[in-house]
Amino acid sequence: MTETAAIVRRLLSILSEEERLYVELKSLLQEEHARMVARDADAIEQIVAQKDALASEGRLLEECRSKVMKELGRAFGLAESETTLSRLCAVLGEEGAELRASHGRIVALVAAVRELLDANANFAGEALFRVQSTLRLLGRLLPDQPTYERNPTPTSMQPVARPGRLVQQAV
Repeated sequence: MTETAAIVRRLLSILSEEERLYVELKSLLQEEHARMVARDADAIEQIVAQKDALASEGRLLEECRSKVMKELGRAFGLAESETTLSRLCAVLGEEGAELRASHGRIVALVAAVRELLDANANFAGEALFRVQSTLRLLGRLLPDQPTYERNPTPTSMQPVARPGRLVQQAV
């Protein structure tokens, strides 16, 4: 096995792990959406912890991939700025078929994960907007002055009736 073939094998191994990670993340994001719809806060909290762990693992894999890609790029005389998976696949020619296939699968998985992330963020944003709107509505229904005070003054014990309020106290 040539030196470049050994580096390609290491790169394929890392890409395989990245692919596994993205498949796991995709599944987790689908589950997160289902838990958000079901309003299952405990499950969402667990999913967030799992996503954090996957993100940490993903950063490590990305660092490893980057180092191995640079090593392969140097073996072919490529500048660091030219060392991309696409460029490496092109330089490898027919020998890069497996690398090209792995790269294609990862690109598709990354697109699916981004789509799910956006969908979940939009869903969460809409839910937050509804909660905030409800709180604003409820805030307008509340009296302007506190209902109970520690040391009430005689005037603060009098009911407050204002025109336009949905809830009025009997005077």
